[in-house]
Formats: sequence, C-alpha cells, structure tokens
Amino acid sequence: MFAAAVVVTTPLILWCGRDHWFFLDDWWVVTRDGLTRPGYFDGHNGHWITLVRLDYRLNFELWGLRSYLPYQVPVVFAHVAAAVLLRQVARRLGARGWIASAVALAFLVFGSGRENIVWGHEAGAGASLVAGFGLFLLAEGGRSVTRRDWLCLGIGALGLMTWGSFPAILLGFCVTTLLRRGVRVAAFYALPLGAVYLGWYLHYGGGDATTLRFAEALRFAGRMFWSVFEALAQGGVGAVLVALAGLGLVVAARKAWRSRTWSDVALPLGLAVAWAAFAALTSLARASYLPDSYASSRYLHIGAALLLPLVAAGAEQLARRRTLLAAVALVPLAIGLPGNVDRLSHVDWVQRGNPQLIYAMAHSPFIDDVPPDTRVLRGGISVPLTARWLARQAVAGRVPEPDGSDPVLSLDAAAWLVLAQEPTSSDHRACPRLAAPLPLTLRSGDEFAFTGTINVTVTDGSRESRPLTFVSRDGSMIWARAGPVDVIVRPAPAPPSRLCVPATVG
Repeated sequence: MFAAAVVVTTPLILWCGRDHWFFLDDWWVVTRDGLTRPGYFDGHNGHWITLVRLDYRLNFELWGLRSYLPYQVPVVFAHVAAAVLLRQVARRLGARGWIASAVALAFLVFGSGRENIVWGHEAGAGASLVAGFGLFLLAEGGRSVTRRDWLCLGIGALGLMTWGSFPAILLGFCVTTLLRRGVRVAAFYALPLGAVYLGWYLHYGGGDATTLRFAEALRFAGRMFWSVFEALAQGGVGAVLVALAGLGLVVAARKAWRSRTWSDVALPLGLAVAWAAFAALTSLARASYLPDSYASSRYLHIGAALLLPLVAAGAEQLARRRTLLAAVALVPLAIGLPGNVDRLSHVDWVQRGNPQLIYAMAHSPFIDDVPPDTRVLRGGISVPLTARWLARQAVAGRVPEPDGSDPVLSLDAAAWLVLAQEPTSSDHRACPRLAAPLPLTLRSGDEFAFTGTINVTVTDGSRESRPLTFVSRDGSMIWARAGPVDVIVRPAPAPPSRLCVPATVG
C-alpha cells in the first residue's frame, strides 16, 4: 500500500513543483564555481552544504539555466527516500505496518513543509534526514565496532556535508548508540564526526555571535514544536498527536526503567533528543532577529520527520489495547491530509521567478554596457546575479534566448538593466511637480532627481515596458547605467511627486 503511494506521489510532487524557478539561495549557489570564495566547503548561513554545491555545479555544467527540473529532482527524491525510511524507523519502534504507513504517508504529502520538498536548494535538508535515518536503522549490533559501523561512519561524514540539521540528528543518534551499544561504540561515532564538524565550523562555518535570552529561545522552540503538530493536523486537533508522541516516549522510558534495559528507550529518546537539539540550534540562529519564523516550512519538515515516529509509537501502545483506539487517535493525520496535499501546489510568486526576463536580460544589447557588477534582480534581498556573470553564461550557451512570445520583454529587460535608483543629499523641494507623463532620452550616465513616487517605462516609440515604480521620501536620483534609452516618467496617484531634470537630459 505505502509503496503504491510512493509511486503515485513522486510524479505528483514534481508536477506540483513545476512552476518553481531559481530564486534567493539558488542564485547564491549556482553563480559560484566552487573554486573561488565561497568554495565547496564554505558555509551558507551556517550550513555545511558541500553536497548541494557539488550537485548544483554538476547540473549547471550539464543544463545551465535551461530548466529547473534537474535541480529539483534531487530534493524530491530525498524527501521521498526520507518518507520511506521514516516508515522503517516507525516499524523499528514496534509500530505495526498500517500505523507506520499512516505516519509515513502524512509526511510524504506534508505540503506544510513544501520548501524542503520542491525547492532545489533544500535538497540537503532531505539528504540530512536520509543520512540520519540510515544511521538509526543500520548502526545496530553488539558492544564492539563492526564493518557496518565503518560504513555508517562514512554515512555520518557525508551527512555532515548535507545541511545544518544533521549535527542535531547526529547528537540524537549518538544518544541512541550510547544506550543501545555502550560508550565505546558511541565514542567511535561521536569523536571523529564531532572533530570533523568542529574543524569545519571553526575554519569555514563560524558566524556572528548572537545575543539570545533563554526565555526567548524557549518560547521560540515551544512554538516550533506546536507548529509541527498543528501543521500535520491543519488545526488545533494536532494536540492529539502531541499526546501520542508523549505516550510513545513515556511508555518506552517506563519499560526501560522497569527492566533496566536502556536499549528499549534508545531509539525514541534519540529521536526526541535530535528534535530538541535541532530546535535549540534553530532558536539560537533565528529567535532574536526572526522571531516569527518558528513555523517556517523548512523547520516544519524536519520537525515532522523526527517526531512522527514517536506518534507511531504512541499509536501502537493504543493499538495493543484496542485497534480502534489507535485508528481514532490517528484521525488528525487524516484530517490534515487534504490541506497538506493542497499546500503542495501553492507556489509563492517569488518562488516562480521570471525565467523569460532573465533570458531577455542575458541577451539584451545593454548587458555588455552596464557596469559588470550590476545586480540585475530587484527587491529587498540582494542576490549575486550580476551582469558580468549573466553575459558570460549567455555566451557559453547556458542561458537560452527568450521564447519571443512577449512583445515587450526586451523593453522590460532594458528597464531592469539600465535604470537604477540612488539616494542623494540634495534638497528637491524646489523641483516642479510632475503633473503629466514626461518623455526623456537617457544616455549612459544621465540622471534626474525626484521625490515622491514615480513610474518609469522604457519605450521604443510604439510599445512600452511594464512600469518600474520608484519611491523616495527625501529625494533620490534615477540614473542610466547604459544608453541611449527612451523612457516615459509618470506620476503615481499619491503622494505628489517632484522632478528635477538637468538641461543636459533630453
């Protein structure tokens, strides 16, 4: 049954992610060759992402920017593999087949964790789960090191290179190994992998210190915890799943206490520690300056993967008394299923990107005339997509020409490349009000001052680009990075705009 769900869901996920294109972190990786800084071992926002960098480099050499699908396939497959292994972990906790399949299916279509499912840059997050679950499942045995342990040590080393969530998972795994196999085997994993990660962090991954209050971090982690279950059930009924997870952990701990056989609680406690460590690290990095990010799609995905096996363990305890009890307790997962499936197909506009505009800019006649370090994408968050890089990749054939279906696309590209806004300290209160559209011809280096809000389009005489809106309270300059280019400046409805055009600008 679950195998059939995997076969059906994998192409469905790819279809749901069909509108994704490069944005934000994608550009920070794809525009780097790995040989110059940042290199393959340099951190990215505190994450060790060597495998993601290598994956992007290979795909870029093969496909360029012609398609996002090759960059997306690894993250989808990593998520599906994590769902399969999650089911195996639930089975290892003693959950019967239908319970393990139920929690794994909830994770497989967990649209609330969409970023880690269809955004190519998040492939490392799914890979960290695959590596972590692989360790939990494979590293069983006696109290001496075996050949399999050496294989698992290699998996752990690769896991460190996937994403920032893996060290937390590794800590949980070491707790499990300590309780299950003793100090010697736990040290076999903890010492070399810990030393490798510490060495990387000190040399490549260290970031700025963060001031954080304990209460603030605890509140952030608590909200993360609740958000996972709320997202799984799509509402407050997720409290039932919280109770199930707690039941699974408490029963295992009670059994271990009575029998003095700590291996009984090793796996559930290891998963709980892994989540707690992940929450602590995330709180340290995010609680101070992104206090509302506790319900981020990326965090929900990792949290659901680590906590759902505990839900399965709790449901199994109920099923041993009466199967119907377990079935009823898992109803919240069924309630949340339609909402999460629906969320899989929701693509934010920023995640769609605008490939045709990028293609048009790469092949624009202005691309070689603007300053080489011009960042061609606009918005509040800067990405390192420069005119120099885009022009070079267009020449190399890695950026295709636009399809030509949009008649004003070349004008849009000219507007994005040529027009730039910079603040100025000059007093513009004496500038005349802009009451009607004003046509101008801008040569390279020409500029004019304005206050208020204006809309600027590039025109070829018969058509105009889509307007670019510029806003300034205290006065700014619009200048042309290249030219000549014909533009039309229009006033926005409010507030009133003023414009000073030098006599040298036609």
